[in-house]
Amino acid sequence: MIKQIKTMEQLKDSRLLYDKKIPAFGYMIIITITILLSAVVFWSMKTPKIYIIKSSGIVQSTSKNYAMSPYTGEITAIHISEGTKVEEGDILFEIKSGDLDLQGEQLEGQRNIYETQIAQYQKLVNSIKDDTNYFDQSNKDDSLYYSQYEAYKSQVKQNEIDTTTYQNYGYTDEQIEAELVKNQNKITEVYYTAIKSAEDAILQSQAQLDSINAQLDAIGTGQEQYSIKASTTGTIHMLSEYKAGMVVQATQALASISSENDKYMIQANISAEDAARIRVGDKADIAVSGLTQSVYGTISGKVTQIDSDLSTAESSSSEGTTTYFKIQIEPDYTYLVSKSGDKVNLSNGLITEARIQYDKVTYFNYVLEGLGVLTR
Repeated sequence: MIKQIKTMEQLKDSRLLYDKKIPAFGYMIIITITILLSAVVFWSMKTPKIYIIKSSGIVQSTSKNYAMSPYTGEITAIHISEGTKVEEGDILFEIKSGDLDLQGEQLEGQRNIYETQIAQYQKLVNSIKDDTNYFDQSNKDDSLYYSQYEAYKSQVKQNEIDTTTYQNYGYTDEQIEAELVKNQNKITEVYYTAIKSAEDAILQSQAQLDSINAQLDAIGTGQEQYSIKASTTGTIHMLSEYKAGMVVQATQALASISSENDKYMIQANISAEDAARIRVGDKADIAVSGLTQSVYGTISGKVTQIDSDLSTAESSSSEGTTTYFKIQIEPDYTYLVSKSGDKVNLSNGLITEARIQYDKVTYFNYVLEGLGVLTR
């Protein structure tokens, strides 16, 4: 071993460190760190950071059918309950329409009117034929027809002539006879015109009466009892608790029918600020509330519809109302399968959380943006 002599200057720490040789494991550490840094940079340049918007939503059927009451009336029988499987055409409810009772009363009143009109016009025809006014002017029911008969008699009188008038004007007997025939023809025309007018009125009233009788017959033969039937095959969901004797309104939905083959969509609400970032076609992940995500996973989907304007709703807080945009998300499939193989199908009313992917950037650019080096 060769002895070396060092000066005090050479014995400084910096000098010692500078002259010290790096051991072999030091090179291994440097190479390892360099490789790791290169791998991190490569990974950050290839892996995107995804920006998401979270929104709660509800599963809804795209082809949900409703059982609705066509009339206001009283429920007389209920043949279903919550969860009942029904076939198309099955009777769900029976309703007695109170509207038809009122309609029957109105039709009875109209029938009495038309029956009276027919009788009065027939009396008018008899009055014209018998040349006698059978109506009582003081009776309010007769006054109209009394006036019609008097109007007819006035027309007849206008066409009657006095032969002495023609004689005074120097008419010959033949000319007077010709005028008499002419005026008699006019009187005959007035006579038949008046009768035809009255008989036409009778025919019109009879047609209306026949129509009213047909409607009353329909009501009288049990048409007041209406059955609400299933419009499709599926499972019943009662929209409220109904019992016999309850009164429902016209067009009121009583139950919904969902089919196992129904397509489902997620109806979610987003804020006005978030709506500016989302576009139709954006991807989304859907998690079902109550199902552990680590066990059941999520359902992929995409945004298919965004409302064109704000919706408002009353808020329970002091803010009064809340505003939001409604969106629809179509799932790629309608079930979840757990790690143990248990399958859960989507169904109406399930609460979900939708995570909508509206933007993405690589982690490398994300860091540069954070440092202010890169802007988009």
